[in-house]
Amino acid sequence: MTRALKEAYLASLGIIALTYDKAHQLSNELIKKGELAKEKQQKFITDLLEEARENTTEISKIINEKVEYLAKKGEPLKEKQDKLIKDLKDKAKKTVKEVIAKSKDVREKSQKLVNDLKEKAARSDKAKIEETLKKLDIPTKEELREINAKLDKLIKKLEKESGNK
Repeated sequence: MTRALKEAYLASLGIIALTYDKAHQLSNELIKKGELAKEKQQKFITDLLEEARENTTEISKIINEKVEYLAKKGEPLKEKQDKLIKDLKDKAKKTVKEVIAKSKDVREKSQKLVNDLKEKAARSDKAKIEETLKKLDIPTKEELREINAKLDKLIKKLEKESGNK
């Protein structure tokens, strides 16, 4: 804030500063309008420049005082602002960590729930399929494995017996 005020101050000095050429131009316009006598032109220019310098010095003094005053008043506010910003950053970090932890927990719980539902649905479908196969008197995969195993035993037994003969 202090920097902005100083820049405004410097800009105002540029606006207030009156050059001799500008003063001469103004006095010529006043002479043309009949508001200033030609013989008084030099004194008018000198007085105008002096008044402008005094006003520039006075405005410079006023602005410097105000800038210093605001700078002193702003220090405690700056400290409070810095502390508030730090506190907000700390709270934001803490909140983000909590949200991440909770989202991981929710994600894990929802994944477990989805897996449980898939498993339940698969078991349920499997049971329904087995029940339907039994009604149709079609063997299940497990029963096919058992039948296959029994047939393999029977084949081995027959091969053994035919090998003995």
